[in-house]
Amino acid sequence: MIDFSHKSYLDLLHNIKDSGRRIMGFEDAAGYEGPHVILRHDVDFSLNKALEMAQLDHEAGATSTFFILLTAPYYNPLTEDGIRVLREIAGLGHECGLHYDCTGFEELTEEQRQKRILLFASSLEDATGLPIRTIAQHKPAKSPVRQQFPLFRDAYDDQFFKNIPYISDSRKTFFYHADVLGFIKQHKKCQLLTHPIWWNKEPMEIQEIFGRLQAGINEDINGNLVMEEKSILSFFQLHNKQIG
Repeated sequence: MIDFSHKSYLDLLHNIKDSGRRIMGFEDAAGYEGPHVILRHDVDFSLNKALEMAQLDHEAGATSTFFILLTAPYYNPLTEDGIRVLREIAGLGHECGLHYDCTGFEELTEEQRQKRILLFASSLEDATGLPIRTIAQHKPAKSPVRQQFPLFRDAYDDQFFKNIPYISDSRKTFFYHADVLGFIKQHKKCQLLTHPIWWNKEPMEIQEIFGRLQAGINEDINGNLVMEEKSILSFFQLHNKQIG
């Protein structure tokens, strides 16, 4: 039974492997014809939660692709802490891909859209220390823009999204496929999307998950503001001593 605990996640991965399927990210799946599951994680809310999943995947002997959102309102992957986490994920053997939001793309030309994605990918490459070859649009069903970027492998290309089955834990449910393992066993290949925010050491309700996320973000912001205040006050104290 999948209850979105870490144990149920590990059990799922082990059972998938026991069914004779390899678990891999998009980079390794390109051209692979044996039975396999493309494991994908969309990092919408928290890099620390992504690192938890990366460690669980590694423990299960699986590799995966983590799609990182550079414009996320809840985390910043380009801070020193963010870069450290990204490199830990990459160091566990996982692929990092670009998660991109098309909000505002309606106002851009075709050339501007291509340049923006290249810029984002270049920034993520610098942060991870690895080439960025795979991309996935953030919330494509809610966007009026469905853009093609020919220099990258797209997680929503037909070969990964329509030609093979696709299953997702969006909104913390698998909707029509409650028996995830049974669904996967029916198919030689499939894409499995998870969102790390939903999976925790013990099962949690959505309200508690977002409550903890908010508390953590508030703690980080408050800590940074306290440090800034101390720095400013220290500057003025030193300045007043020098002119006093």
